[in-house]
Amino acid sequence: MGVPPLTHHDILGLVEPFTRRGRHVDLAASNRIERRLVFKAILPQSDAPALAGVHENLQLELLATGTSRLTREFRRPDGLTARLLAMGPAPGDLLAAVEAIPAERFFSSGPTFTIARSYSLESARTAAADRDAWVLGLTHAAIELEDLRFTLALSPVKGVSADVALAPTRAGALELPEDLLAVLGWDWARLIKTKEGWKSKLRLRGALGKRTRTAERALEAAARHLTRTLREPPSRFHDRLVAARWGVVFRRAIPLLTFVALLIAVASLARRGTGRVSELWILFFHVPTVLIALSFCLQELPQYEIPPLPRRSLAATWYRPVARPA
Repeated sequence: MGVPPLTHHDILGLVEPFTRRGRHVDLAASNRIERRLVFKAILPQSDAPALAGVHENLQLELLATGTSRLTREFRRPDGLTARLLAMGPAPGDLLAAVEAIPAERFFSSGPTFTIARSYSLESARTAAADRDAWVLGLTHAAIELEDLRFTLALSPVKGVSADVALAPTRAGALELPEDLLAVLGWDWARLIKTKEGWKSKLRLRGALGKRTRTAERALEAAARHLTRTLREPPSRFHDRLVAARWGVVFRRAIPLLTFVALLIAVASLARRGTGRVSELWILFFHVPTVLIALSFCLQELPQYEIPPLPRRSLAATWYRPVARPA
């Protein structure tokens, strides 16, 4: 038997805590059969430049399991959106929880970029207060640049790296180096070319709160790094980050170096036998162990490859001219 649609009496009881907070239901946009209530859009009370012209929408869904799902959505005039999702048994408690998160948390901007962040509120029972607390977790984020769109998708599974995608937003053949993001640190993987653009990985450690804070800092760093890099000629990327680029080469060569070091260590042991061994040779014998430990810090599956060496590009821009059809 299906779940009965919402009656007029049900709606009055559900929207009462919303009405007290200045939220009014939009009956024309709501669907009583699907047990979904949509509230009229409002304008956030904020002077933040990134929130100029933003409309805030609210939607309440009554699921068949008796759980309520409340979605708070922010939509900018340029189409960039951010959402906050919360689930629980009491709609009034969900409303108080989502409104406790300031609107400034969802958007930030720089000279030529805008960051949009979407979150979920996870309930966590606190034994001391004997009540439900809420943990804010980042689920998705996007960086809008002049010529590029950067997206980050976080997995709810602990220990799983976040998925990164880059897609050009301007006509033309955009060429990006594989170590564009990897130069930011060990938590970033190299770029892999796809049909839509490029994909990569970002390592996130710890519980939900720590993963969220790490991802937020990484987003700000990536936005400023990409903005500066794409506004400069490709040669400047190499000049500024040549040491970091060589560090990426070392990271990618770790699987191959491990294999080579093991061969050398085994060959040296067979040649020396079990006689007197110097302390320096013992230290060298542990090099493969160190390399294996470092391989666990990589964001990608180990690949036995000779990584390309970083070179200074002579191109004037990051775009390659596209030949017009005859």
